[in-house]
Amino acid sequence: MSTLVRFLSTSGSHIHVVFTALTNITREHSCSEYTVLNDVATALYGLVKPLEEVRYLVSSDRAESLVYTVLKAHGVSEHHAEVREKLREQGLVAVSTVFYPLLVVETARGPLERELISRSQLVSIGEYKLCAPRLEHLIVKLISMKLYPYSLYGYTLFFTWLSSGRINVELLVDLLRTSGVSVEDVARSVEEMHDHIVLFKPHEFDKSQLEYFKNLLFSVK
Repeated sequence: MSTLVRFLSTSGSHIHVVFTALTNITREHSCSEYTVLNDVATALYGLVKPLEEVRYLVSSDRAESLVYTVLKAHGVSEHHAEVREKLREQGLVAVSTVFYPLLVVETARGPLERELISRSQLVSIGEYKLCAPRLEHLIVKLISMKLYPYSLYGYTLFFTWLSSGRINVELLVDLLRTSGVSVEDVARSVEEMHDHIVLFKPHEFDKSQLEYFKNLLFSVK
């Protein structure tokens, strides 16, 4: 978090502008209505990288007003009608601008996304406030996207926090089932990644937590 705070202290940077937009959105909407995903959310959990995309997941019930607030906060409200139409048709829309990273808005249409928003939490970083997903929800959302680099970010967070013992493994497994991803694919991916990770030995990795995760993954309820 200290690295993120140093980034945010750079007045006039695009990171400062994005987090100011997030704060303005949070003043108008609660965390049961929206959450931020991907580059911003992963940075909150220690995966700090260039801010290339700002993605919002919004409640389908409040999508129209949220879209206007999001676009206004980012200074692109002139695209409101077009974005609203595409969001209604596709459930996902990307808005490319000159002055910002890629801006993406997605509606919560599946059970995982609805659960993610319902458990979204308010985060304060200095003068900034935003709504962010809980760790387990973010990991599963990223993995379930089945796209590079999002799934890689999800697995990176999984291994980072699993080794620290700070992941709710039972919740994570429940969310994976809810997401509809193949548990066999997830188990195979974590096993292959674990084999690569231990070659570099960045720290002592307790494989018992990984085995517990896989056992839960394949358990029948």
